[in-house]
Amino acid sequence: MEEEAGLLEKIDITKYPVKELVAIPLIILLIALAVLTYTQLSVDSPVHMGMDFKGGTWVKVGTDETREELTAKFSAFSVTLVASTGVGNEKRIEFDLTGGSQEYDQLIDTLNTEYGVGTYRIESISPRFGKQYQTQALLAIAIAFTLMAVVVFITFRTFVPPLAVIFSAFSDIVIAVACMDLIGMELSLGTVAALLMLIGYSVDSDILLTTNLLRKKGELNEKLRNTMRTGITMTSTTISAVFAMFVVSFYIDIPILKDISIVLLFGLAMDLMNTWLFNAGVLRWYIERKERKKYVKRDVGKAKKRGKSTK
Repeated sequence: MEEEAGLLEKIDITKYPVKELVAIPLIILLIALAVLTYTQLSVDSPVHMGMDFKGGTWVKVGTDETREELTAKFSAFSVTLVASTGVGNEKRIEFDLTGGSQEYDQLIDTLNTEYGVGTYRIESISPRFGKQYQTQALLAIAIAFTLMAVVVFITFRTFVPPLAVIFSAFSDIVIAVACMDLIGMELSLGTVAALLMLIGYSVDSDILLTTNLLRKKGELNEKLRNTMRTGITMTSTTISAVFAMFVVSFYIDIPILKDISIVLLFGLAMDLMNTWLFNAGVLRWYIERKERKKYVKRDVGKAKKRGKSTK
């Protein structure tokens, strides 16, 4: 019991100065921005692009061959990925080549020889269409983020609290993308979907915090502690579910589910930090500042009344 009480004392954010709470997320965000900048200078993009956005060819074929056997069989064709699709024994093989090339024709000949005509599916994405997908994906994220910001501003009709919510969501996405760069994960349609989901998850906990602190009655620190317990329980439940999805996708080897779960785990972990350190710190400062101004106005008003009564 004493150990549990000591742990609760350590995570009681009301005991720490606002500057210390806010500084940690800001430092991590700066590190994430430095990672994105380095990646931008290295590959001319803040994140490594997958086949969906840079172009390439994928083949789906039913086979009991292992990943190593398929990689060795097609070693002459620049294999970039071999994974199960989760449908029976079907495998997905991705190649760094496009349709119309001599290498593409040789790949089709090899597939016909090894598996037979009509026993596989093949599709090629040209770099030009990949660029279009890339633009559409970035536009989708920008529109989702903008609409989220508009809704938050309309809901609270103030300036500082909505900015803190928007900053937290922005930081979650930036840090998640930086983590993708650090582990070499590529941006795909699956990871874009995860980033869109992350906007909703991050705003959910921030809205809970902001609503409870601004609109509920009671002592500020007590409201913050109660909200934090609820919010951490919500996010921890989501993290547990996403982690279960990651474990299942890892053992069954379903790349798209694996990518989605990894990005969500990064983002949700960072959301805990951004919500309960940065956003909570900013809201504490904002509410305490409003209270001080209210007391100053009240004291000034009383002083004016006393001055008039003495006259």
